[in-house]
Amino acid sequence: MKGWTLFPHLVVRATGFPFDWLERLGCPESARQARALEAERRALDALRAQGPRVHRPPRELLSALKAGRPVDTEGLEAPERFADWNTRARAAQEAEAALASALERELPAVETQMEALCREPRFLEAVASSSPPVARDLLAKREGSRLRRQVASYLQRLCAKNETMGFFGPINYGRVDAQAPTGVTLRWSGPETLVGRNTFAASWLVQGLVRAIAFDPDIASWLVPRRKAFAEMPARKAGPTPESVEELLPRIVELADGTRTLAALASSLGVAPGMAREALRLGCDKALLTHQLEVPSAVHHPVDDLAQRVAALPGAGARRHVEGLSTLLELMGRYGAADAGGKMALQEAFARKAKELWGVAPPTERGPASESHNFYQDRLPLREECGGDLRLEVGGERARELGARLEPALAWMAEAAWRTRDAAREAVARKVGSRTVPFWKVAAAAADLPVPLDTTVAELLAKSIPDAAARSVELGAVERPSWDAARTLPLVTSVDLLVGATDVEAWGRGDYTLVMGDIHDTALVWGWALQFHPSRAKVESEMVRALGALSRSVPLVTVLPSRRTGLLPSEFPGPVVELGGVSSHASAWRIPLDDLFVESDGKSARLVSKRLGSEVCLYNGELESAVHTAFSLPRIRPLKVSLGEHTPRVTMGGVVVQREQWRLDAAACEALLACKDDRARLRVAVGLWDARGLPPCVFAKFKGERKPVLVDVRSPPLLRVFLNLLEQKEEVLLSEMLPGPEQLWLRGPSGRHTVELRCTLMSGAPSVTREEER
Repeated sequence: MKGWTLFPHLVVRATGFPFDWLERLGCPESARQARALEAERRALDALRAQGPRVHRPPRELLSALKAGRPVDTEGLEAPERFADWNTRARAAQEAEAALASALERELPAVETQMEALCREPRFLEAVASSSPPVARDLLAKREGSRLRRQVASYLQRLCAKNETMGFFGPINYGRVDAQAPTGVTLRWSGPETLVGRNTFAASWLVQGLVRAIAFDPDIASWLVPRRKAFAEMPARKAGPTPESVEELLPRIVELADGTRTLAALASSLGVAPGMAREALRLGCDKALLTHQLEVPSAVHHPVDDLAQRVAALPGAGARRHVEGLSTLLELMGRYGAADAGGKMALQEAFARKAKELWGVAPPTERGPASESHNFYQDRLPLREECGGDLRLEVGGERARELGARLEPALAWMAEAAWRTRDAAREAVARKVGSRTVPFWKVAAAAADLPVPLDTTVAELLAKSIPDAAARSVELGAVERPSWDAARTLPLVTSVDLLVGATDVEAWGRGDYTLVMGDIHDTALVWGWALQFHPSRAKVESEMVRALGALSRSVPLVTVLPSRRTGLLPSEFPGPVVELGGVSSHASAWRIPLDDLFVESDGKSARLVSKRLGSEVCLYNGELESAVHTAFSLPRIRPLKVSLGEHTPRVTMGGVVVQREQWRLDAAACEALLACKDDRARLRVAVGLWDARGLPPCVFAKFKGERKPVLVDVRSPPLLRVFLNLLEQKEEVLLSEMLPGPEQLWLRGPSGRHTVELRCTLMSGAPSVTREEER
């Protein structure tokens, strides 16, 4: 396998709120007292287990031993036998009282801090941008344990997790330059300084607008249909005049060459305009047809784009729709500068106008069948993305290290990716049998086929860990399986890198820890992520050339899905299949979906294009399906090494590939859930943390939840959030917060911020000598 090349541009994601805010929710003295109490109780348990037998013990004695109280030794034989017990029991009582006293002092201060944070205008605005109902409760100064838990949940999200969302997850940029002097330079005014704010309509709303406007009787006659996903015509019934929409559709598809209006097609076919309109609507629903009003999937400002498309049409109907779209754009233009109350009012006004003029309603109003379970699905009609002024430059040795130090881990991930791809091809081949089948039929038939994720690589690494109780293991020296020279496809991945250092100067000196965070299977320094970059066109051009330089023996194809979420699909260089969406390129190299076939011998399968006369390979786009896995570039996924209840931190070449992890067993979960108040929760949680060697701050990943939550064992509010989720879920995986609070090198005016570097790496590019680099 050829080495990996790091794309020189980075997307830098930092939190909009400081981690220090979360530390205001802690009760450190109470946690220390809880730890002391647990130590005394463990000592009592040991004494109880080793204690002397007492003949016919009094009920009061048994009760005291069970409850951990001092024993009244009056009247007992050999009372000295209980001296150690009573000493420990009194110490436990003192520790219990000290815990109660500490919590009585600290907890009101925590609640006061939460109340103060809830009055912060930026915090209220962030909550209003995500959950208007919670923001309304806060603005109305409502009370309640549920609301306090929601506030704590939002605080851990806003202060500890890097997201690309609104002003509380601004997009920043960086660059690596191996030829620059060694070091790291940072320019940043802080999270409150923004270089841009963009407001967007939800994907479901844009799709609704396009559909409502396009099939308005005043507009539909001017639509210019063209075939989209299929080249072959649907079978049509012989006869002079179609008698139904279903009979008319094949003829519309046959004539839809992108040059004639629907009115002209209806006239040539001798059918009523209304019947032709419904046939076109059906063709669009079936992804057979598109028209000039459909907004391309990768267009970043779809409402503006739609308004421009409608403005090109003649007639009063088009003017009416342009006027309505202008109203929506005016509301969107006010969103960025609005405060919490203003944002909620604009959301309501926008939704109301879309429903009044076009009948577009959110998925939640269309019944359970319409609800999406996609984590990234837009729930509100409007969302915002913001750009910060943070600029990072990594030079010389520090720049070279970012790519080179990742290679050992990426080599293992590449091996697992190829094995998963091969297994997926075998699974699809078994499903198809020995025959050639249209790709779209295979995709439909194998929709429920699970992805056969490779576990052999992770298992091999797990077996190489000599001590399951170790805190950290280095596996860089483990011998990898020999690389198959027949594997000639390029590899593309984006890695969210986290740097742990006391400050940016320490990082520049080389005193830092490198941690691999989320792993993505595609180039993410691209498209929407560059919307605030001062040289966006230049960076995108560099990415196109970098992708183009990757060696490949077959064409790489982008399959464009419909616009479903705020994360826009990427349209990479090469042929495009307009599956759900349409291309944003005027001269796109389009391939019809029905030109793709799966050739299978029952043991393995490949994807071919009949028109190209060649096998083809799909670009990745984080599409988790067996069929896409089988016929796309090998998908780089994170290694998941597990030894059960505890797995040490896994490093390769000094890079942390996987953080230290713990799985809570049923007994631990039951003990936590049995607690009824903050004091009991703190005491039991601290005891569990200490017994298992957990650091104070961990991330909890629950089954079925895409995003983990931060848990600080010293924070009663964060423990409430954690236990509320634990009560609902079956399993939880805890992993260390790494970099930890003391390793957060990015400092703003209000404290430390978590930050990650999203970088794209590629394997398969021609090797570049040092002279060529110069």
